[in-house]
Amino acid sequence: MGKSKSAVDCPRRRFLKGAVATGAALTAGLHAPLILSQTRAPIRIGVMNSFTGVLAPSAETNWNGMQIYFDRIGWTVAGRKIELIKEDDQTNPQIGLQKARKLVDSDHVDMICGPQGSNVAMAMMNFIKQTNTFLVISGAGIDPITWQRIPYMFRTSLSVWQLSRPMADWVYANLAKEALIAASDFAGGRDVLRSFREAYTQKGGKVLKEMYAPLGTADFSVYLTEMRSIGAPAAYCFFPGTDAVRFVQQYAEQGLKAKTPLTGFAGLVDPATFPAQGKAALGVRTVTHYTDMLDNPENRRFVSEYRAKFNHYPDSYADYGFVAAQVIAESLKAVDGNASNKDKLAEAMVKVSFNAPRGPFRFDPVTHNPIQSIYVTEAQESGGRMVNAVIATYKEVRDPGVKPSS
Repeated sequence: MGKSKSAVDCPRRRFLKGAVATGAALTAGLHAPLILSQTRAPIRIGVMNSFTGVLAPSAETNWNGMQIYFDRIGWTVAGRKIELIKEDDQTNPQIGLQKARKLVDSDHVDMICGPQGSNVAMAMMNFIKQTNTFLVISGAGIDPITWQRIPYMFRTSLSVWQLSRPMADWVYANLAKEALIAASDFAGGRDVLRSFREAYTQKGGKVLKEMYAPLGTADFSVYLTEMRSIGAPAAYCFFPGTDAVRFVQQYAEQGLKAKTPLTGFAGLVDPATFPAQGKAALGVRTVTHYTDMLDNPENRRFVSEYRAKFNHYPDSYADYGFVAAQVIAESLKAVDGNASNKDKLAEAMVKVSFNAPRGPFRFDPVTHNPIQSIYVTEAQESGGRMVNAVIATYKEVRDPGVKPSS
């Protein structure tokens, strides 16, 4: 008597099932390394800054600060290597926009960090919105950035408001009820003077003159001659990078310091400019979020590591880079290195809080702007070098993020 059809087919079915199972296992095995390589692929960060031109010294120390933090964590977060792709925007809005497109479309970065120039940052805004690019601004301080409310954009540096408002209060209360104001003629310079003017006049102060010099000015004699003729009891100025060096040197050479005490925005005098400015910087008061003279454990360690690697003292732009790197790393760690889920990454970033070299750091959940201490400093000689010594502190300064009605 022969076997039933079902009995005959059983071995065949078992064979087919086994073959399918084996094939599935092989397929899974073949794809496993691919999946692993995707989850463990480097996190690509496009670092865009003004590595040539007037802002080059600031861009370089910003870059240095990022390296200090990434060195500290072995260039790895959540098991993924950190890869930085460096681009120079030359402080040119058109070039900056081209570089942003390259980083997103060609380099496929997970996020962009930078830029320094506020004019470049503003030129990028529409592109950032349209492409949902994750942007960590590690420099540009112009106030309109705070008003954007872009979900995937965070600023780890500062806003112009955060510095100019406290400084306007300090100048009015401690130095003069009348002042002249001057800056480099670019978006950042104009925003610095606008913010200071608004706060200073609200206090009752009077701005005697508002002056602008082109970025890259070599000879400030025309402006200094007019300043001397005005004879204001104080001046508030913002000149970045190499402009700061030349302006402060020539201001002192023209004998203006005694007649019109010089105050200014962060970077007018700092460790990056001190070597060239020399004693011309003495007595200049500036407002900043960071000085290497801050006495806290985080800053002492940062200064030590920075000096060991670069053989000079960190400035405010170095702190910009360091804090940006720490914010990025801690946010990525919170999402187990998953940079592709931007909503989760943004949720993690807005909760980041730590003690930075500059002091306590956290984000305003509405504006994505830092809440931090602001310092008024004076350039002094200490320990055989020029330093910015703290003479006043404003704690927990929060930009309201409201566009002025005027």
